[in-house]
Order: sequence, then C-alpha cells, then structure tokens
Amino acid sequence: MGRVSNCLSTMEMLFGFMILIVLVLLCMEPNNVEAQEEPPYPPHYELQALREIAAELGKKDWNFSENPCNNKSSWFTPPPPPHVSRGIYNSTVTCNCSFPDGECHIDGIYLAGQDLDGVLPHSLVNLSYIKTLILHYNYLHGAIPHEWGALKVEIMSLENNMLSGTIPTEFGKLVNLENLTLNANYLTGNLPPSLAKLFNLKELFMQ
Repeated sequence: MGRVSNCLSTMEMLFGFMILIVLVLLCMEPNNVEAQEEPPYPPHYELQALREIAAELGKKDWNFSENPCNNKSSWFTPPPPPHVSRGIYNSTVTCNCSFPDGECHIDGIYLAGQDLDGVLPHSLVNLSYIKTLILHYNYLHGAIPHEWGALKVEIMSLENNMLSGTIPTEFGKLVNLENLTLNANYLTGNLPPSLAKLFNLKELFMQ
C-alpha cells in the first residue's frame, strides 16, 4: 500500500506541475502576440513634421508620448458599430507598415469636425508617403500652400473651411490625385489650366 500511495502522490505532483506549466504558457501567449503586433514608430523626421503640422493647424490634443501608428489614444477615432453611420468628427492618423525594411510611414491624416482654426500646414510636404488628407468641417483660413504641389496625395478634402485665395497652379503636379474636394470656402479666380494634366483625377467638387 505504501508503494501505491507513493506512486499516486508522485503522479499527482507531476500532473499538478504540468497544469502549472500550461497555465504559465497561456498567460505568456497574449503578451507575445501583443509585442509582435505593436508597430514601430515612424521616422523621427515624420514625428517632427507632425509637431509642426499640429502647430499650424491648431491641433492641441495629439499625444506625442505615444506611437502615432498604434491606432490608440488621440491618434485614432474608432469606427462606429455596424449599421451606424460615421459622424463628421474624426481624428485619425494612419500608417503604412508594409515596407520591406520594416519601417512605418504616415500615409493618412483625417481631421474632420475638429474646430481647427489655424492655417493649412506647409510642413505637410515633409510627409512624403501621405496619400489621404481630410481636413473638412473646420475653421481653417488663409491660402492653400503652393508647396503642396510636391505631394503624392491621392485624396484631398478641404471643404467647409474659410480658405481664401486661388487654387495653386502647382496643383497640376499632383499626378496621383484622384479626388479633390474644395466646396464651401472663399476661394476666388479660375481653375488653373494645369489641372488638365491630372489624368488620374476622377472627382472634383467645387462650389
């Protein structure tokens, strides 16, 4: 009986030890997954550009102590539940982290309904990978920077602001532009003939 009892006791200890190992592995697994999914920061020059853009726009609630590419905090507005339409408000920065070298680059800024009262940021040209720029439904004023002609942007919406002046001739260099929305501003003058060079432009909204 003593041997049987000792054998059972040993088996119980081994069984308990195996359960402990399984529990430890289960506890460690989410941390490993989370660590793998956390994207890297964008390059320093892009972070500096974001600081300058925030100052020019009057955007004061970006949290620069967090990674703009992690879809958290002030850098991301969660989408609405299914079957619920998205409101005007949106404060989101998106990144493309699919580059072969493992880098993340900022490719989208969505600041809609933010009550921003600054000017359009000249510093935007320092985000060389940006494809989408949404700044509608704010109080942005002043002229559209002619430097923006160097952008590779595909979608640009500046409607419902207080912008003035003319559409820059340099916009004819936005060869990747597919959608341009400038409704409800105080822009004057004629459409620059250079826009005829935008062979990828599918939608142009002006009023």
